[in-house]
Amino acid sequence: MNNISNIANASALLPIRGTAYVPVPSDDALTPPQKYFDTDFTNSDFPLLWGKANGGRGDLSNFVNDLNINFVHLYDWSVPPAPGQQPGEYQRSHIAFLDECASLNIKVFIPVSNYFLQHLHAGKNITAFITAMVAEIYQGTTTPHRAAGIWGIGNEFDFENGYTIADVAKMIQLLINAEKSLNIPASALLPITAPVSFADPTGKRIPGIIAIQQLQAALISIGLESVWNTRFIASMNPQNEGFFIANYIDNTFPSYFPNLPFFFAEMGVPIKQDSPVKTEEDQAAFVLSQLENSKPRNNFLGACVFQFLNQTLLKEGSECTFGMNKYSGKFTTGTIPPNYIPGGGQTYNVDELIQKPMYAAVKEGFK
Repeated sequence: MNNISNIANASALLPIRGTAYVPVPSDDALTPPQKYFDTDFTNSDFPLLWGKANGGRGDLSNFVNDLNINFVHLYDWSVPPAPGQQPGEYQRSHIAFLDECASLNIKVFIPVSNYFLQHLHAGKNITAFITAMVAEIYQGTTTPHRAAGIWGIGNEFDFENGYTIADVAKMIQLLINAEKSLNIPASALLPITAPVSFADPTGKRIPGIIAIQQLQAALISIGLESVWNTRFIASMNPQNEGFFIANYIDNTFPSYFPNLPFFFAEMGVPIKQDSPVKTEEDQAAFVLSQLENSKPRNNFLGACVFQFLNQTLLKEGSECTFGMNKYSGKFTTGTIPPNYIPGGGQTYNVDELIQKPMYAAVKEGFK
């Protein structure tokens, strides 16, 4: 039986008032310049995006002080250096970002991205990478960083992402192996999640349920039932109306998993001309209804709004319309540390953002 009280460090997540956070500079692209070799910007190379010091945009402090957000869902976490070392080539240090989050009482969804799952599926040995991630969170101690909230394994494994559900289970085993190699005690282990889509292959209005059942079976099949029972928190990505979400929280999910804690890792809606959400104003009203109907209760921890910024550089069509902010066309610049490879000494855009109507909806919904 697993509920919030039976999972170490899960209660520290309550209540989740979150946002999906990918602060992509406006000079990035779908085929990125080398200085942006991935979409990990929550690190020591780009502090003017998330931090307030030295004239930074201060996204994190704005989350707390203006939006009442206390949780950030990240998607990319580049391989970090060993504790106390400077980043090597293509490594990123996340300690400054985590320290800033901790100072603001923000918890972080630490991602093991689809990239690493794809490499695992291809037969690559990624043990050293996963161990480095765990070592960064514990920094040579047996206590996690105060901002570390939950391990997130991939995103929407139920879609065709170049890996399988079995790979998700194997990745969780690699994570556990890394924790054991660093002698992390059970009391200091973080919860684990693996977000699923809100797809409903059954047509029975039970989105996400089948994928979570399949992951449970995959974990049990490799001897990880104890992880399911003592560490796993389910998460899913709804784009449905508020009334549907409320019924899902109160009835649908508990009828299949009465003791399993869960949260929404991505909750939002795109703007589409062939849907009821045709304008930014429509989107704001829709998201506000979602937020009003997804308050934490029982085993439901809360929701992350999808998302911080319109991803007009990395996505196409309606997929780039989810943000509560959008680029204004104006920016200042920061400089990547001079000795960093790649991109040392090059500039990155620190964009001035325009708040969409959805921003005010999030502010109202999380107040």
